Amino acid sequence: MKAEPIASRLYAQTIVEHERRLPGAGQLLVAVGDQVESRTVVARSEAQGPLRIVDVAEALGIARDRLLRYLRVEVGQEVQAGEVLATGGFMGWRTVTAPVAGCVAGIAAGRVLIEEQAHTIELRANLPGQVIRVLPGQGVVISAVASRIVGAWGSGGEAYGPLVLHSQGPSDTLRWIGIDVACRGRIIVGGRCLDKRVLLRAARLRALGLVVGGLAEHLRAAALELGLIVIVTDGIGAVPMAEPIFELLAQHEGRDGLLIGGRSESVARLPQVAIPLDAVRGPLHVAPERPLVVGDRVRLTRAPYLGAVGQVLAVIEEEGEAWARVSLDGSEPVVVAYRNLERLG
Repeated sequence: MKAEPIASRLYAQTIVEHERRLPGAGQLLVAVGDQVESRTVVARSEAQGPLRIVDVAEALGIARDRLLRYLRVEVGQEVQAGEVLATGGFMGWRTVTAPVAGCVAGIAAGRVLIEEQAHTIELRANLPGQVIRVLPGQGVVISAVASRIVGAWGSGGEAYGPLVLHSQGPSDTLRWIGIDVACRGRIIVGGRCLDKRVLLRAARLRALGLVVGGLAEHLRAAALELGLIVIVTDGIGAVPMAEPIFELLAQHEGRDGLLIGGRSESVARLPQVAIPLDAVRGPLHVAPERPLVVGDRVRLTRAPYLGAVGQVLAVIEEEGEAWARVSLDGSEPVVVAYRNLERLG
């Protein structure tokens, strides 16, 4: 065939491999075969503090070459936040204090350079499962059995926490008034998001993120600017969430899930939701790569049937083009381009 269907983005039960990396070299705290919980610290590193520049001469109102006579610190000295760096000044008695704790790294051109104290970075697993691979000095790969949904677009980094449903159906639009303090520390699931106030309230109330079927085009920039984790499952615009995806998320309401926006790292990652499963029932679904066959459940990915779900009745090939006859749920059969079909796990 000339075109393959879009790979399935919905798996009720599959194996997820999640890579966790430190921003720099560090120490691994787990080994291959270890079982970890979401909050297990799997690696640790020491990060050098940033350099803070304090313009002491300007603050005192003196010439930059006269700074030394007013200083109360020297290079190499440890200082605490609020500790006096210099006193005096041309226009009367003034005091300049350290804005942060650290070490005086340099004094030049009327300025004092303070290197903030080093801090420890602890890398948590963010997914309960088993360590299947270690990345020496960098991180680990964790494997878990989970329900998985791959998004069409995403923003932000990653978070792990409980899912809370804020829509009655896949076509419902999230309302900003429904985003309240009960959303703090939770992943909000809704049909679609068309109002910027939803994003603003979710960020202000410290929700972990949003999972929606559709997101208004003008809200993509807002989501990125806010640093909010948003997973769009179906498309940009007033697109409803595919019913099978909504049903799966509704089934797991209250359970913890891993949210990956895929936009906060140097290496792009697929936006996705992974919901760990405590008990495995039946064979694992491992995303078979194969052509569509009669009986497959599919979702249509282009207008005028965008988001519709149905079953393949026939696959047709004519003059090098591939088509499929699909019986849509609650509607008449239609013929659509093969490439505009997405197999539903």
